[in-house]
Amino acid sequence: MIFEHITATNAIGKVAIAGIKVALEAGWSVTAVANTLDETLQSQVEWLPLTVPKRLYLVKWLTARHYMKQALGSRTFDVVHAHQPQAASLADVYQCHFITRAAMKRHSLKDGDGVRATLNAMQIRAAVYAEDYYYRHWNPNTRMLYDSELTRRDFHDTYGPLPVESVQVYACPDLDFPSDEEKREARCRLVGTDYKGPILGYLGGLNERKGYRKLLAAMERDKGLFLLMGGMYTENFAAPALAGRFRAVGPVRDVASFYAACDVFIVPSDYEPLGLVAFEAAARGVPVIATEQVGALKHLREYGVGEVWRPSESLEPLVERLIAQRKRVRDGACRMAADMGQKRYGEQLLSVYAEVMNSRGISQ
Repeated sequence: MIFEHITATNAIGKVAIAGIKVALEAGWSVTAVANTLDETLQSQVEWLPLTVPKRLYLVKWLTARHYMKQALGSRTFDVVHAHQPQAASLADVYQCHFITRAAMKRHSLKDGDGVRATLNAMQIRAAVYAEDYYYRHWNPNTRMLYDSELTRRDFHDTYGPLPVESVQVYACPDLDFPSDEEKREARCRLVGTDYKGPILGYLGGLNERKGYRKLLAAMERDKGLFLLMGGMYTENFAAPALAGRFRAVGPVRDVASFYAACDVFIVPSDYEPLGLVAFEAAARGVPVIATEQVGALKHLREYGVGEVWRPSESLEPLVERLIAQRKRVRDGACRMAADMGQKRYGEQLLSVYAEVMNSRGISQ
């Protein structure tokens, strides 16, 4: 398993952890090539440390393949599973979580203004061309796993279909509906006791692609909602126009309590290939609002746990409608967890590994 940070601090890291656990439970011996590895896995897998330069995103991106090959050395494995495009041609299985070129087409890569933002934008643009190279020089023996139909469509539109590919949506987390007391405690701690109206939760941080600016603009129009904001760089963020109905809490470690404090959760992204947070919120019994650019929207609507939001529309009526449908949302979350849970995800992943083994004539 190759990925820079195999930890639960981000969605892709959580997916990598889930894949390792699937393999371990099926009796595989697992080697992790990573700069950081979740503590719960360190005693269960062989860890090959991955060197990552300390500064400059572009340097990290362009040197990643070199350091991955260096970590692997002359070792051979029955299956190599990678999560970064730099390692796609080294892998038997590549899991595609994001297409930077697709994000650029949607003009959703710029983060803020100023010299630092301009430098970051230049680095990302250069990395896009490097990513283009890897995706256009595809190893025909590598099996592509897209995280959503949206990702597959964007890949096809940009690079064309691949010889061996399929969609493998991440697992819906196990259901964990909070009690009324847990909800009251979380709401009191994160929001306070004074606000009595609906609470809308958002976890995308101050990332332009995540759509926080359009969310704030909508909140200014909808006076009857409270916005609970979490994520990177939000700890000192202020929204004066939302005085009395806004709180930013910074990076969130206790996501379960964050979801418990929310009446509705929103994913307002300009481009979100899947959006694992939407599944996490639904598993906590929280209905989800998402834009049409969120890959998870298809499943949210299919199971009745979420609805689409167009930024020109008012949020308040949509929030109130979803709150009134709480029972339907919980019933839908139960069906989604049964159909799209860890068991289904594990079976699909092991089936892909079996295909790799069979193609090489390796007995299992």
